[in-house]
Amino acid sequence: MSPPHDRFSSSLIGQRLIEAGYLTEAQLKEALIAQNETGLLLGEVCLLKEWLTYAQLKECLPSGRSKLGERLLAHGCITMEQLWLALLEQRHSGVRLGDILINRGWITQEMLKTIRVVRN
Repeated sequence: MSPPHDRFSSSLIGQRLIEAGYLTEAQLKEALIAQNETGLLLGEVCLLKEWLTYAQLKECLPSGRSKLGERLLAHGCITMEQLWLALLEQRHSGVRLGDILINRGWITQEMLKTIRVVRN
């Protein structure tokens, strides 16, 4: 069972990952350097380096509403790799995530409508 988000003393994701025991100080330093060099988010760097799982990262992120990508993942509509590729494209293009996923052929318009209706 995942511990509640309020157990963390810090709001910074890197510190939260250390407090949870998912990252070491050395890994955090390396990830911060890679973040500066690549423009990726800290969590993305850690996932790409396979230092933690998506579930571990999500546990340490501040709670918020369920996002489209997370819902599509949860329903098995897309893979984690497809989500990251689409998010990177979105960051550079500004196109909506659902439109990117449809344009790449990874989901259909009907799947997108269904997922949007199924919101938690």
